[in-house]
Amino acid sequence: MYPHLNLTNYQLPITNYQLPITNYQSPITNHQSPITNYQSPIIKEYN
Repeated sequence: MYPHLNLTNYQLPITNYQLPITNYQSPITNHQSPITNYQSPIIKEYN
């Protein structure tokens, strides 16, 4: 009974560790957005 309680307690921090992983990928796509925004004025200036 003791190891069963510890197993569910150990699985909780595992899901908590996967949450910041998706949070780290969110700013990565947010950093790629200004990159395409920087290429837009470059194409307009060349036109």
